[in-house]
This record gives sequence, C-alpha cells and structure tokens, in this order.
Amino acid sequence: MPVRSLLRKGLVMIPVHSFDMSSPNPIKHWRERGSRVLHALVDAPLQGLLGRQHRAQHQPGAGPGVLFISPDAVPTSVCLVRIDGQELERIDQPSLAEVKAARERGGRLWLDVSGFADDGQLREIGELFQLHPLTLADVVNVDRQTKVDALEDGALIITQVLQLGSPQEDPGVVQLGLVMMDGVLLSFRERHGPLFEPVLERMERSTSRLRTEDLDYLAQALLDVAVDAAFPVVEVLAERIDAIEDDIMAGKGQGLLIEIHRQRRALITLGRLLWRQRDLMARLLRDEQVFRRQTQMYLRDVYDRTVQLLDMVETTRELAASLLEIHLSISANRSNQIMKTLTIMASIFIPLTFIAGVYGMNFEWMPELGWKAGYPAALLLMLGVAVVLLLWFRQRGWLQDER
Repeated sequence: MPVRSLLRKGLVMIPVHSFDMSSPNPIKHWRERGSRVLHALVDAPLQGLLGRQHRAQHQPGAGPGVLFISPDAVPTSVCLVRIDGQELERIDQPSLAEVKAARERGGRLWLDVSGFADDGQLREIGELFQLHPLTLADVVNVDRQTKVDALEDGALIITQVLQLGSPQEDPGVVQLGLVMMDGVLLSFRERHGPLFEPVLERMERSTSRLRTEDLDYLAQALLDVAVDAAFPVVEVLAERIDAIEDDIMAGKGQGLLIEIHRQRRALITLGRLLWRQRDLMARLLRDEQVFRRQTQMYLRDVYDRTVQLLDMVETTRELAASLLEIHLSISANRSNQIMKTLTIMASIFIPLTFIAGVYGMNFEWMPELGWKAGYPAALLLMLGVAVVLLLWFRQRGWLQDER
C-alpha cells in the first residue's frame, strides 16, 4: 500500500504538537515547507548534504579546538530563555552582559545559537559557560557526524536534522549540537529557521511541563521536534512517488526515468539521516547518565517515531525501485508493440509486393497481358490476400490491443 494511503488512513500519525497551530491551516503550512525541503534534497548533490565536509576543515597542521568558519556561514543569532519556577523570560539577540545577568539571577537557562559566522561571539559564549575548546569546535565545525560525549558536568549531543526553513531561509539538512550542563542547555544550529518554534510556543503556556521539568526534558523536546520535522517531507515525497506511478501507468514516459532517479536520491539522503538519528536515540537510551529515567520514557517515544519514519522511507524507496522496473518494462513492451505493428504491416505488404512484381515483369509472352479485366483482377487479388492475412492475424490474437 502506498505511504500516502497509509498517511490518509491514519496508520501513520504525524505528531500534532510539531505543527505551527497559529497558521490558519497548519497541516498545509507544514506540508508546503516539507515540499521546499524535498526540493532542496533533490536539487542539491547528496554528498553536499550529508557526506562532504567543508574544505576549510582539511587544513593541515591546524591544532585541536580550532573553529573553521565556512565562507557561506549565516550571521550568528542568539535567543535566551530563562525559566525560574513559573516565570518565563525570553530575550532575542541578548548581549553578553544580559546573558551573564540572567545566569546570575539563577533558574534554568536555554541559549539557542543559530548561525556560525561570528566566531568571536561564539568564543565569548564558550568562555562564559566554560566550554572546552574541543567541545566548542565539535558544535561549530560542521562535520556531518552524530555523536554523544560525556562532559565533566554534562553531555554533548550532535546530530543532523531537517530544517523546514522559512520564506527568508532555504531549507535543508543542518547540524544541531546540544550541550547539557547543570542548569544550562546550549543549542547550536548551523542555520536560522523555525525548527524550535513549536517548543517556544509550548513554553509560553503557563501549564507547560517545560517550565517545571529539568532541562533534560527540554533537550528531549528539542530532539522530538527535530525528528518530527521529517514527517511532512516523507509525506510529500510519498505523494510524488505516487504521482510518478500514475504517470507511468498512463503512458507518460518522457523524463520519468530521471525523475525517479532524483526521488531515489532524496530517499537515500533521508534514509541516511534517519539512520543516524535512530542510532543517536538508541545510544541515549542506553546511557542513563544523560537523561533521567523518567525522561527516557519520552525519549523512547522519539526513538519509536524515528523507526516509524525509517519504515516509511524504506517502503517508499522500495516503491520507487519497483517503479523503475515497471517503467523499463512498459518501455520495452511499448517497443515490442511498435515492432509487432511494423512486422504485421510488412507481412501484409510482402505478398502484395510479390504479386505487383510478378505482373510488372517486362516479358513479351505472359498470361493475362491481353486480358481486359486483368488490372482490376490483380487489384482484387491483392485485396483478398490482405483481408485473408488480416483475418488470420486476428484469429491468432496478434491484433489485440494490450494497453
């Protein structure tokens, strides 16, 4: 059964809390973003999304902990959220002094950093929270890797996520780094985007558990929305595969082979991304020092949805592979039909050509040369031979339409 049918029948559920409910039509809004991400996955080279590192990171002789800033890195943006009991304070683009003052006032801090263009600001943040240079380099240098490291007073989590993007930002695969410390959660994203907007909206509600639970629950929520961002993309991709299937069955064969290859490449990209996310969730579930036992219940739900996404991607990829075989089979069958038609036409005209050739020989003494009805009789003979051959071909089933 196509994945699109599973989604419509409710067998595959898309988490509602990951949608932007402020939009008049949130499902349509997020599906449009998913379509933009899929466009980026299809048009961009696969190695540029997951497999290729930045050239600056291959400089020989560079010491450990060096920050390699890509020339196309986006400007650095910071968002500070302070939680103290039921009190919630949010500051966009805070200065370093405001971050220090918020930390001195106590409570729990979440600092979201997006964009790695300002290496000076990134180093100041690292010094303020006493991050080891290697830890700061791990979250800033885009290596397209997934890792979980234990720190002296916390943990480091690095993964890649699908960022659906906004009208001002391009979508695609971005690196996400989380640094969990005592009372502080730092998130580092490669680019801007509305990835964490659902979490911020949940925190605005006074009854949200994000205000009362420890920061490992907030970290789980960030990983949750990072996984949920793939659902709209997989749905759009499944719809495109189903549309290609309809075109193949309708006989629209022009350009479909290239389109199938592009969609399979996008599926490979998604599969690699989801495999890394699943391995990350499995490692976090095995390590009880990063997340508390009561938080691991929610993390296990995130792991289950990652497995669900993998099943959807594998099902869609199998359908794309079968579409390639079906397309080649239909193309070969169409070629056979054309050759069959041409063979039948040639088989009919060969005896007619023989008759015309016999009566076209320029011998002096030939029968029927002086016969007045010879010309119409020859035409009737040719017509009769053609009709007999057509009836015989029809009786053998060679003239049936096999479309």
